[in-house]
Amino acid sequence: MARKRGIDKQVLRVLLRLYLVFGAILLGFVIALNVQAVHNHVVAPWTSFVTHSASLLMNIFGASSWVVENYLSTSSYAINVVDGCNGIYATAILISGILAYPSSWREKALGLLLGVAAIFGLNLVRVISLFYLGEHYPDVFHEAHVYVWQPIIIVWAIFVWDFWSRKIKPSK
Repeated sequence: MARKRGIDKQVLRVLLRLYLVFGAILLGFVIALNVQAVHNHVVAPWTSFVTHSASLLMNIFGASSWVVENYLSTSSYAINVVDGCNGIYATAILISGILAYPSSWREKALGLLLGVAAIFGLNLVRVISLFYLGEHYPDVFHEAHVYVWQPIIIVWAIFVWDFWSRKIKPSK
């Protein structure tokens, strides 16, 4: 007699727990990131760090750029790196996924360290490419910023989480 195939209830419980914990942590991040004290002590310094890092990288490759507040400038162009462009929401997605996943704290720490660095690195490429795109092709800046780079950063966070989760053995 053939056995009926169905969803393993233990797998379903693990997935349900993963999604609920992920959602709760992410919701906590979204709320926290909109609290003024968190913005002042976490988001604003992070945005400044992103902007200064982009300027440093541009200068290493020959640009003469500087930062005033969160404006990344050269003598011919400037962009304002704002909260939504600092990669912090993509980072929150990654952190939520790593913390929700059933793994050891050592594996989580390694995933957080490497994952945040991966998002930060791609976000630097994003900021710098948008700077030069805005300088040389201002007509397509908005579309590239909103419709190309924003989804790429979010998908990158999910890809980094997926890559990390496939490299570790989930704990029970």
